[in-house]
Parts: sequence; C-alpha cells; structure tokens
Amino acid sequence: MTSPSEPRTPRLYHVGAGSALPPTAALGVLFAGIASAIVIGSVTQSLGLSLLVALVLSQAVMLLLPVVVMGKLGLRRGALGLAWPARRPLVAAVLLGCTSWYPNVRLVELIPFDEGHVRTLNTVVEQPPLVVALLAVALLPAICEEVLFRGAVQRALSTRLFPVAAVVVTAVLFAGYHMSLVQLLPVFVLGLALGALAHRSDSVVPAMTAHFLNNTMVILVSRREPAALADAFATHPNLALASCAVASAVGVALLVKPAT
Repeated sequence: MTSPSEPRTPRLYHVGAGSALPPTAALGVLFAGIASAIVIGSVTQSLGLSLLVALVLSQAVMLLLPVVVMGKLGLRRGALGLAWPARRPLVAAVLLGCTSWYPNVRLVELIPFDEGHVRTLNTVVEQPPLVVALLAVALLPAICEEVLFRGAVQRALSTRLFPVAAVVVTAVLFAGYHMSLVQLLPVFVLGLALGALAHRSDSVVPAMTAHFLNNTMVILVSRREPAALADAFATHPNLALASCAVASAVGVALLVKPAT
C-alpha cells in the first residue's frame, strides 16, 4: 500500500523509463537468444562436438545479446539489473539457492518423465570433471540466463505490467526456454523465486546467486561429491525435505518482509 505522502502513480509499481530495455527490444533479444541456442545446438551436433560445448556457446550468446543492445541504446548497466543489492536479498538468495532445489527434486519424482532426456542431462552433469561441470552448468547459466531473463525481459515487462505479472510471465518464458516437460514445473517454480529476488532487490545479483547455488547443489548430489552430502539426502529424505522447506520459508520471509 502507498502512504498518504506517496500518490498512487505508475512509478510506484513499475520500473522507471530508461532503467530497462524497451519491451520489444527485450523480447527480441530473448527470441534471438533462443534461436541462436537452437542453431548452435544443431551446428555443434553436426560437427560432432559435445553437448557441453553447445551449452557454453549458447549461454555466451545469451549474455552478449542484451549487453550489446543495452550499449546500442545508450543505457547504463542498471538497465539489466547489474547493480549491487542490499544484504537481505543476498541472504535470502543463499537460503533459497541452497535449499529450494530439494523440494523441486521431490516434486519431479511425482511427474512421469522421459528417461532419455534425463540421461542426456546426467551426461552433461556427471561426465565432465567437477570444476568444469560447476563452471559450465552452474556458474555460466546463472550469469547468462539471469541477465537475459530477469535483467532484460523481466525488467522490460515491469515497465508495462505490475511486478507480480512480470515475474510470472518471465517465469513461464524461463520454463519454456528449457524445452523439457520433466523440467517445466520445477523450473517455473525456480523462476518465480528468482524473479522475486530480482524484483525485491532491483538487481540480478541475488537471482544469479540463488541460481548458481541451486545448480551447484543439484550437481554435487547427483555426482555424490561429497558422498556424505548425497547420503544425507538419500538416508533421511523426509528430514531433508522438512529442513529445506523451513530454510526456504525463512528465505521467503526475508524477501517479503518490508525493509525497516
């Protein structure tokens, strides 16, 4: 709610003009990035290159496109949410990134899925050395996808839509981008959390942090590195679920609580 001293004007609800890409430019960048990823995937496959190479190249393009458009339009880096946030959203990001992945994993277990697609994902996550997997599958997507989706698209939509609508629409686009039925619901839920982090902090840094930690936890547990971590989730799944749910709830509480 607005206070009596703050009249009900669009600036209270939307990202201001000049602090985001124009919506048409942002959506153009998004679709160009998706098209580039498809082309890169086809070309690398025809050349016999690994799926990991295709992933790295497509992510690099997704980062380059919005940055180039931002420069062409003469906008500052804040137009993509590239600003350092307050402490509270970062703490919330760490809590959500480290714990919200496990309820999502348990959610996926309830959904019929294509085992062939899961085997493809496991190949990217489990075959490379751990450092390579963390850089290519955790860190790079966290940076590039957040600049594109939460930095370019969500901020642009927020100039025309209410924040909640911009977060939801961006989460839908984010889930669709992954082009996987088994990932659709959990990625959408993750997209909502990342969108809320970006909106509340006016920065993509907390979303990047949560995204990176989410991917990192999945990779570590999937690879059983360290084994004790994976065993803890496998041996006490209900306790792990309850603990992660509580920690995630604390992260959400930090995020929604008004700043004092």
